[in-house]
Amino acid sequence: MPRRTTFRWLALSAALVGNSAVLFALARPIADYAATLAGKDGRKAHGTASVTPTTDGAGSEVSVTIADDTPGATRPWHIHAGSCEKSGGVVGGGRAYAPIVINDKGQGTGKATLAVVLADTTTYYVNIHDAAQAMGIIVACGDLKKK
Repeated sequence: MPRRTTFRWLALSAALVGNSAVLFALARPIADYAATLAGKDGRKAHGTASVTPTTDGAGSEVSVTIADDTPGATRPWHIHAGSCEKSGGVVGGGRAYAPIVINDKGQGTGKATLAVVLADTTTYYVNIHDAAQAMGIIVACGDLKKK
């Protein structure tokens, strides 16, 4: 039975039982994630990242904050499959992530809405790149963990 049909049957079953907690748990096939970002290669930048499912369950909302970074810098960032130690491909396409602009206090935030969900059977990480011209240099990185 296809996954979507399975969830419809599970939702109907839970509704008939009248237990909304069961309905919520069964109808939610993806997890929330969080990461603590740490500076790489002696950099002091650090921050946090969180990923939650979109309200329709078809995508992911991503939020990143950075502190103690270089004022005025513009930082590309992405979620990747894998870990900070074992890199993988970008999740959701690179264009989904607007660069983070670091303010005069060394702080910045980024948000992205991905058209994909993060499967709870895969590992992921967030990395913050030095600049669009220096994507190979990682300023900060953090492995996403299920909440």
